[in-house]
Amino acid sequence: MVQGMHLTSIGDGNVLLEPSDGLDPGEPDTYLVPLTGTLQQMRARRLFYDLKNVPVVDTLYYTWLVNVAAMCRISGIDMVAVNMRPTTAYALALTMENSPPFDCALDVNRARNMPGVTNRK
Repeated sequence: MVQGMHLTSIGDGNVLLEPSDGLDPGEPDTYLVPLTGTLQQMRARRLFYDLKNVPVVDTLYYTWLVNVAAMCRISGIDMVAVNMRPTTAYALALTMENSPPFDCALDVNRARNMPGVTNRK
């Protein structure tokens, strides 16, 4: 387990990341290297980043998600944000100028049926 997040292999190269209260998105260097190593050990092909317990995705947290997406892209892993609350998605959409560098899905089941990341930059 990587500090601040719980990682679960859910089959077919899919890994579910559930952030915990211990995650500090302002310290990406603390997490990105261990996360990358763990995902590579798990032979991840797709990372589902579960946002159901994240009440607000502010600029700091969005920057964290962009950093995770960049790490995934470099490692050949697709990233999909799942379970984002509608109010969180709406507030985030108001602050964004471009599409995010990761896909979003309503839940893990829908994300599993996605053909792949389509909006990478």
